[in-house]
Amino acid sequence: MATILVSARMPQAKKEAAVRVLDSLGVTVSDLINQAFDYVLEEHRLPEVGASGRPARDSFASFMDATTLEVAWPADDAGDYKAMLREGMLHDYESLA
Repeated sequence: MATILVSARMPQAKKEAAVRVLDSLGVTVSDLINQAFDYVLEEHRLPEVGASGRPARDSFASFMDATTLEVAWPADDAGDYKAMLREGMLHDYESLA
């Protein structure tokens, strides 16, 4: 597959700060751009962001609702965390055993 160079204009400080974060994540600017384009191709929209440029609060709240499991923790803190988590997940996820 042929590749092309994509360029964008932004403040140098913003680019340098973002590259430091990307480096800490073990990804390159090319990885970021490719993932952004993949997202747009799949979703046919840009990611939702608030005025601050961060993901919109509603999107984050939806993510948390979808990925958070409520576990009833005993008042005496004597519960087996792994057993309670396993029991809680049985209600929301299909067992593969």
